[in-house]
Amino acid sequence: MNMMDTKGKIKLNYPDEFRIACKINNLKHEELVQYFIDHVSFYAFIGGEMDPQYMWATTVNIDCKEVSGESVSPISNVAMQEISLRYIKALTSLIGEDNLGASEGTARSTQVMKDWSVEMLPLTDYQDNIYTDSGDVFSLTFDFNLLCRLNGLSIVKLLQYFVDHISLARERALNLNNEFTTDPSTAVLLILLGGHGDLKNRELPHQETYKKYGLKLLRLDKQQKGEDQAEKRIINYSTFYKEWYDELLKN
Repeated sequence: MNMMDTKGKIKLNYPDEFRIACKINNLKHEELVQYFIDHVSFYAFIGGEMDPQYMWATTVNIDCKEVSGESVSPISNVAMQEISLRYIKALTSLIGEDNLGASEGTARSTQVMKDWSVEMLPLTDYQDNIYTDSGDVFSLTFDFNLLCRLNGLSIVKLLQYFVDHISLARERALNLNNEFTTDPSTAVLLILLGGHGDLKNRELPHQETYKKYGLKLLRLDKQQKGEDQAEKRIINYSTFYKEWYDELLKN
């Protein structure tokens, strides 16, 4: 399926579960997608330990690659090969350092990738930005472009895979009985909500609606603990979140 129109804009389809998750959490669609793009990491891809948002975002990339079955695209340009080899060695050296924590690994690998991009970008045809037919504009990082290219993934395929796997209902239903399991895409959403200062300080609109449905959610949790079938729990939570979403759209 061709997901780019004649003007070079991508067709990114936001499914209902994605729209619901963004609306309920007072997020713009483009905020969540851009956060994902910004945290896909080559260093995490090759086994480096980083802060959780990088690990989960990169896992989305890996999962998409496995599902799509695309073949790896090697770098054929000799100059690009030489530059890449030098920086991959530097990143591999970081991975081998003893007692290098996630935070320090994140900071130091990010600097290595910046240096790599300065040398590499003039030799590539990587896009700085990509536009959607709905008017959104996403900035594309060097890491994101690099991993898409190496894994044979189109940008739109990876972004569509990400938005397709966001689900508050599935997350709530599968973790109801303290059994931690999460989809990497939804994990990226949860980390954004939990760790971004601007979002935590953002005032929620229609606070009475949030209070009402927050209490209803707690009651639903109690009811669903008696439901053994995960699929039924997911359906019940989906119905609940859709009702909440529809209520917010009215206001």
